[in-house]
Amino acid sequence: MTNKMKEDRRIRRSRKLLQSALVTLLRRKNLAKIQIKEIVEEADVARSTFYQHFETKEQLLFSLVDDLFAQIHIIVFQERDSGEELDHLHLLTASFEQWRLHSEELEWVLQVENKDLLITALRGHIEALKQEADKHMVPNLAFRAYEEYTISFVSGGLYMLIKDWINNDMRESSETMGKIALVLLGNSFNPFEVQAVVDDSPFQDNSNERHTVVVLLENEPY
Repeated sequence: MTNKMKEDRRIRRSRKLLQSALVTLLRRKNLAKIQIKEIVEEADVARSTFYQHFETKEQLLFSLVDDLFAQIHIIVFQERDSGEELDHLHLLTASFEQWRLHSEELEWVLQVENKDLLITALRGHIEALKQEADKHMVPNLAFRAYEEYTISFVSGGLYMLIKDWINNDMRESSETMGKIALVLLGNSFNPFEVQAVVDDSPFQDNSNERHTVVVLLENEPY
């Protein structure tokens, strides 16, 4: 085993110990009441080890979200590699299913007082997923000039959907939430409406497509 491999293994082990320690503490009390001193004691590592990997306890918590989005990435795009067709509904539904399976971690993340930190973290992951999705789906070129605003809008919208879904005890299925997200966000990203704004071209109605999605949503059992 090379020195580099040993170092990587040590880093992964320390990161996992700190994550596990935080999870243990979060099951006892709120994030705001947890101190870094408690985390390193629970993990049985030096305080300096914590700061080698993370700057704050919030950053440590967000590392759990990093792992969750990495799992979403594997599930969604490995399925695509195996021949399954990829579209926005599939991507959203798969994401909500993973969020359901990891609802405990999401509930902890929602404890972060500075919501801008949370939305910024979510934005980074959505941007990465979008970049990968663009390799497999036809990108919306009309939005290319406004991509930064688009990703920010999607991040804020998904944050509120996830938060309300969790607060409602996840009554709706992952499939239903995927369709809700597609209807709410998809209508906002209508390429014909955007193109009309960009170049004053005549608006082309795609109400039949919207109606189809709404009917699917209405027929979806919770």
